[in-house]
This record gives sequence, C-alpha cells and structure tokens, in this order.
Amino acid sequence: MAENVASGRRCYYYKAVIRAQERKGQSKMMPRKRLHCFGSSCQLTVSATPGEAARLFDLALTELSRIEAKFSVYDAGSVISRVNQAAGTGSSTELDSEARSLFDFVAALWKESNHLFDPTTRLLQDCYDDNGRLKATEQQIKAMVSLVGWNKLQLDSDGAYLPEKGMLIDLNSCIRPYALDTVRKRLVKEGVEHALLELDHDAVTIGKQADGANWLLGLRHPHGRRTAINRVKLNNRGFAMRGDFERRITFDGESFGRGLSPVDGFPVPGMLSVSVIADTCLNACSAASIARLKTEQAAVNWLDRLGLPWMAIDRQLKCHGPLAPK
Repeated sequence: MAENVASGRRCYYYKAVIRAQERKGQSKMMPRKRLHCFGSSCQLTVSATPGEAARLFDLALTELSRIEAKFSVYDAGSVISRVNQAAGTGSSTELDSEARSLFDFVAALWKESNHLFDPTTRLLQDCYDDNGRLKATEQQIKAMVSLVGWNKLQLDSDGAYLPEKGMLIDLNSCIRPYALDTVRKRLVKEGVEHALLELDHDAVTIGKQADGANWLLGLRHPHGRRTAINRVKLNNRGFAMRGDFERRITFDGESFGRGLSPVDGFPVPGMLSVSVIADTCLNACSAASIARLKTEQAAVNWLDRLGLPWMAIDRQLKCHGPLAPK
C-alpha cells in the first residue's frame, strides 16, 4: 500500500508517516484536519465517519484553544503572562488545581535536572540572534542571569509570584505535550480507538491505525537529504523532541544547542537534540528536556538507564540511541 508522509516545517527532523487512508470496501475512513494553536500547525487524524470526525475535530480544537488561552506565554491573558506581568509588584497570581499541577510538574523537572531545566531562562534567549550568534555583552548577560532562577518563584496558598521585576517564565515546552495528552484522554473518553495528534515537535497516538497498520514516525539524519532514514512505531504512545540540530548556537567557534545555562547564560555543551518515546507525550517531554541539558556522555548514560526508546544528535552531528539508524 502506498504511504503518504505528512509535511512539516523545515526544522522538523521527524514526520508522521500515515498510510493511505482509503481502501476499497473499507467502512471507516481516517479523516485528517489541520488546526492552528500555540503558533504552530497541529494535525489530527482520527478513525470516524465524516460527520463524527467533524465533531471530534471541534472537541480537540476547543480543548487545545482552552489550554493555549490559559497557559501560553504568548497570550496576554494567560496564567503565565499574568505571573510575568506581576513580577516585582508584590501581587500573586491565583492558581487553580490544573495550574498548580503543572507548576508542580515543572518543579519536579527542575529538581531532576539538577536545576538546569529552568523556565526562567526564557529571558536569556534575547542574548542571541535568530542565527544563534551572541549579541549581548558579558555585562548584559550577567544582568539577565541575576533575574534567572526557578527557585526564586514563590508558590503558596495565594498563588504564584516572581519577586523581581523583569523576571519571566515560559512553560510552553511543557504545555504543548500536556495539551496533546489532554486531548488524547478526551478522545478516548469519546470512544475513539484510532487517532494521531501532532503539534510542533510532539505527537501522541491512540491504538493503531484503523486497518491494523502501525502509526510510524520517520526520523531524519542531520546529514544528507531531508528524508526519513529510520521509521519507528508509535502505537498508543507519546513522542517528544527537544532541541533542534538545524538551529544551532555558534559560540567560540563551536556548535551548541539552544539550551542555555541558568548559571552563566551560555549554551550547555550537551546534545543538539533528543527524541524520546514514552507512555505519554508529557513523559517523553520530561526525558528529552532533561537529557538535552546534560553533557553528551551523561545524557547517553541517563537515557540508557531510563530504558525508553530514544535518539540523540551530538554536537558533531552523530546519532546515538536505540532509535538511531543502524
């Protein structure tokens, strides 16, 4: 049967591979719809009749839009934006149970990563231009680093509060996989047995495809043509990639990923990108996020101990891990 590789942005190095959906005599089709949320294209493929699929698409978009409006740093009215706007004012932003659970999740990542996973480093990204070149002076970097530190965030019964004016937090890298997992739960509750949902560098599936075929991801090698060189199964699981080998930072003549150290504001000498498959998209995100902030060998050792399928690309553009091409 012919296969159709879903298109994606240039920075992707994986693409979902979806088998041709229409087969003679097949009672159910696999309608697909592109949605737009979190500033990215989101694609949902679901096994349902056209009328039922339209209802499920609306349900998914409603839930994604709710989470985006509530938590995206790019939405001025979101919880995260209100926390940022109130930095240094002495005013806390109220958190409901959903928001608190997400803050607790991020705090756990911060602790597990030895404090390198730090959403307050969003401020440091302004030190580098779009091509990854340093544009800030050493004095400017030091000034920005003084405003960095997840441990400075105050969480109490009143809510969340950043004590210093100019501090920022950005939880989008965690919110996106959370949104996919949330939609996945809603679709399962609606009786969906076969679905694929993709958003930016994250993906999650329900079961297999309706005809029994596997959901596949195509992993692309950093050298050579922009084509998939290894395909991996993603049945009833979540996928996350963190980092991007195509958008590197050049510093002192060396290539680095865009993960910045909360200690000095400079790039972490770790993997350029890490991809992980886990039971949920959020768990895959956790593993990939922590691994890319470790030194290269430490990341390999840590990922091996986790026992999850993974692939990492180092600073010399070499691939590592069980999902790497043989």
